Amino acid sequence: MTLPKSSSSDDALPAGRIVRWVLLAGVILLSVGLYFRFGLRTPPMGAAPAAGATTTATP
Repeated sequence: MTLPKSSSSDDALPAGRIVRWVLLAGVILLSVGLYFRFGLRTPPMGAAPAAGATTTATP
């Protein structure tokens, strides 16, 4: 039993799929960049405030 040959157009990625992967890669790179820009200086969630730090309540 032989399989019919697929046309060369079946092997190409549709433009919509390429755009989706490029956008996904962009979101991942943006989130990694923002993490290294701002995330390294933020305290972990649930961590106690540093000694001597004062907190003020805002109305």
